[in-house]
Amino acid sequence: MNTLTILNLIQQKLSLRDIDGLITQTYVFAVVVAIVALGVAILISNSIAFEFSEKPKDPRKRKIVFWLIAIISPILFYGYNLFLVTPNIKKGPAAAEFFMTSALSPVVTLVTYVVVGFLLAKIFKTKKIGTWF
Repeated sequence: MNTLTILNLIQQKLSLRDIDGLITQTYVFAVVVAIVALGVAILISNSIAFEFSEKPKDPRKRKIVFWLIAIISPILFYGYNLFLVTPNIKKGPAAAEFFMTSALSPVVTLVTYVVVGFLLAKIFKTKKIGTWF
């Protein structure tokens, strides 16, 4: 297969019968994006060195990193849905059915990120990620 054939297959419009699978796939991908974002937050938080002073600023830096990624990840996922997924859906009932999923999937990303991040922060209280909350 050449590149043009692959691009044509990708550009095929999805019909109403394909939307149910796309909805499930979108929610699963939203959770995957949240887990990947948590992995990035953990890596960055662990790379911030402990400050041994009276008023250390390193816990504040870790909180900023955590919440900054919490804001960025749903925005990026919404952009992914808006520019890469939604244009491949036929207009009409298929687009109307996917509309709510497109709006709720970034919320799923945010909620998953915050809930799992909270649980990780409570489980690893003595580690660097314990300072997220």
